[in-house]
Amino acid sequence: MADLKPVYLVCGDDDVKIDAWRARVKARAEQESGPGAARDPRGRVAHARCPRRRLAALTFATGTRYLLVDGVESWKAGALEPLEPALANMPPETVLVMVARGKAPARLCKAVESASGEVHDYAAPRERELWKWTMERAAEQNLKLDADAARTLVTLAGPRQQRLAREVERLALLAHPEGKLDAHAIAELAAGDTSPQTYELADAVVAGDVRAALAAAERLRAQGESGHRLLYAIVRRLRDVHRAAELLDAGVSESDAPSKLGMPPWLTKRIVAQAKKAGRHALEDAICVFARLEIDLRGGGLRADFALDEDTALSLAIAKACGATRRRAAAA
Repeated sequence: MADLKPVYLVCGDDDVKIDAWRARVKARAEQESGPGAARDPRGRVAHARCPRRRLAALTFATGTRYLLVDGVESWKAGALEPLEPALANMPPETVLVMVARGKAPARLCKAVESASGEVHDYAAPRERELWKWTMERAAEQNLKLDADAARTLVTLAGPRQQRLAREVERLALLAHPEGKLDAHAIAELAAGDTSPQTYELADAVVAGDVRAALAAAERLRAQGESGHRLLYAIVRRLRDVHRAAELLDAGVSESDAPSKLGMPPWLTKRIVAQAKKAGRHALEDAICVFARLEIDLRGGGLRADFALDEDTALSLAIAKACGATRRRAAAA
């Protein structure tokens, strides 16, 4: 932002890059004009008339004036007509920054470009490409991660970009001054979405070990873990193992499985071993058990007489799912 344009439109669904843009604008404005210099007191602006009025307003402030406007993705194309001449005749020493979460109106993009402004469209990476995004983000923090380390971090921290960005920043501090972490170091240092005890529960369900699964669930509930969080972790592991079972049934070799699953090799090896023992159809039955439980817990149950508390319902589902995977393991 060394050579400032009169208008910027920042849009897309890459929350981290958009938030970084907003932070840079505010930091520059506050550095030049004091705290709150780029703050919009009305928050999200629902209509294009609002920034036009602010552009036309008199100000006694010296230096560059920064106007930051959120929520422009909701503006209708027909409502942009009053704003277009204002953009074409921007007041001197004024910078307007508009932020759209998602797709910005095409007419607004054209108006910004016609006003000698810039449109920055940031698309979020697909979930299967998050490991590449994570490597790039780490490089910005002077932290070197190889592909296995990046995949491990995504697996542990989850697919939310903001969570990954915060975790990369934390790991960069821990890695100083070496500035490099491998997959094993990430596995030890990363603060994952899910605790190791929760994965123990999920693994017990996959293995059909009902005693270990129920004991793990009881411990986690005593520690304050919610039933929905445990349900998510169990289903996530079941689906990972089910995907591996599908690949094995389709003739995919174990050496090709890491790239197909989008996981680091050490985790793929574990998941594939579980898939061999559990079997695809048994895993499907277990997933269906928890899918039905989720519907019931949300109040949209298929059974009108469902009246169990969350702990009891979760325990029964765990026992039933373990029964499905245990039968397959015994047959094998």
